[in-house]
Amino acid sequence: MDLEIRKISKVKTDKYFIKTYPKTVLLESFNEIEYKLRLVKSVVQYFFEYEWTDSSLILKSQIFYGNHHKLNKIQLIELAKYLDYIHSKGVYHGDIHLRNIFVKNNVPILVDWEPCTVQLINSKRIIKSHSKSIAIKDRKNKKISSLTDKKGFLRLISNEAFNQLSDTNEMENLNCQELLDFC
Repeated sequence: MDLEIRKISKVKTDKYFIKTYPKTVLLESFNEIEYKLRLVKSVVQYFFEYEWTDSSLILKSQIFYGNHHKLNKIQLIELAKYLDYIHSKGVYHGDIHLRNIFVKNNVPILVDWEPCTVQLINSKRIIKSHSKSIAIKDRKNKKISSLTDKKGFLRLISNEAFNQLSDTNEMENLNCQELLDFC
């Protein structure tokens, strides 16, 4: 297949980031992706729209500007609450790291939902992901879960905590707020 056909186009406007995914790079069937996008749209904290065409999926989301910096305790608490909320709705981000978190009015906003929602596992964008080491097994198995998000969240808290808990039963049994309390 021609690589140009598989290429994802990205356009930035003053307010929006628009990504066009050719159907050839999509992770799953139309119905599965449509279901996941509806779930994401119901929990996302900013303007997010999507549209299907004959040959592609177009995602349009609000652009956030700012620096990526270590989150303070209050912001970690807010992020933990948000992650527990989305997990209760059956929604998982799968790519938790500082580059995907913006802070607005002291509230962390999780962005860039698309790679784990719609994009093929073997795409170059996923392979280059900053949290590849955390979620690669889950992505290959198409099993992004709350555990994937908890591992990314735990790494935000501290590498020491991540090294102690990341592959333990305690981590599987705790929600994000409890992980934060545990650390």
